[in-house]
Amino acid sequence: MIAKLAKTCTLRISPDKLNFILCDKLANGGVSMWCELEQENFFNEFQMEGVSAENNEIYLELTSENLSRALKTAQNARALKIKLTNKHFPCLTVSVELLSMSSSSRIVTHDIPIKVIPRKLWKDLQEPVVPDPDDLIFSSAGQERYLDVHESQEEKNFMA
Repeated sequence: MIAKLAKTCTLRISPDKLNFILCDKLANGGVSMWCELEQENFFNEFQMEGVSAENNEIYLELTSENLSRALKTAQNARALKIKLTNKHFPCLTVSVELLSMSSSSRIVTHDIPIKVIPRKLWKDLQEPVVPDPDDLIFSSAGQERYLDVHESQEEKNFMA
């Protein structure tokens, strides 16, 4: 889905969460998005080490379509490994273990070129402040979901 919204995105990796961030400016016709995924919902094992104990995060810029293509391979995977590597250039290496018809397995590897975002630019990639939603939607499981129908002042000015 992210690949349909923007050509590139930022992946923020922290010890307990993965965030996909789009920060195109609305004035340029772009889309902004902040998507937060709890790592424990996707991985049995998760190890990461940031630049320091106080800055235990990693920010990467990557092409959304490349990540989407690699993860489509993993839909029926037995195992998935994602590692930050350096193969003549910084990469996010996605290794997918697939079962074959003969019960043996094969490994498919995707090397996704990335740019490591320097710490001085991290302040531009922080979680946005979002006003309380006007409407709430409740699912059958009783979980609260919200539909945000706010227009920011920037959006109102852009539409005028």
